[in-house]
Amino acid sequence: MQGKLRGWVGENNELASMKFWERVAYEHGFVESKRMPTRRTVRVAEVLRRELAACMSQSLDLEGMLITISSVELPPDMRQAYIYVSTLHPELDQEKALAILMRNRKEWQSSIGRRLGLKFTPQLIFRFDKAVERGDRIMEILTKLELEKKVDPSKDQPE
Repeated sequence: MQGKLRGWVGENNELASMKFWERVAYEHGFVESKRMPTRRTVRVAEVLRRELAACMSQSLDLEGMLITISSVELPPDMRQAYIYVSTLHPELDQEKALAILMRNRKEWQSSIGRRLGLKFTPQLIFRFDKAVERGDRIMEILTKLELEKKVDPSKDQPE
């Protein structure tokens, strides 16, 4: 043990300022990164997405709404699950859809908790995914720029 600790001592070593238990945890890979999701959170998020999609497909409240789950994000403590949903109906009121999702949240949470067998079932928090709208807006801008380029080709000429 003394031989291992000798490498930690020194002013140039960035791990020298850590406490002993932090160094041991870091050395054995038990320190979680707050920036990158762990493999476990990624796996649980994927299983959660699949189970929630099964629950949503059986719900009569969502019939005809065509709501899809874009992604599921879990923080490292896995106490909340942020579910990003999108819809194929642009005229569908997002507030109405979120109200229906939130109304069924507790039932789905308990059903998922029984199926997964986790110590704590994450609290489901629904949010609308704006990625589709942003993608449409970007495509509009690009086509507008392309049309302007065809109409006035002199703008492309360097001076």
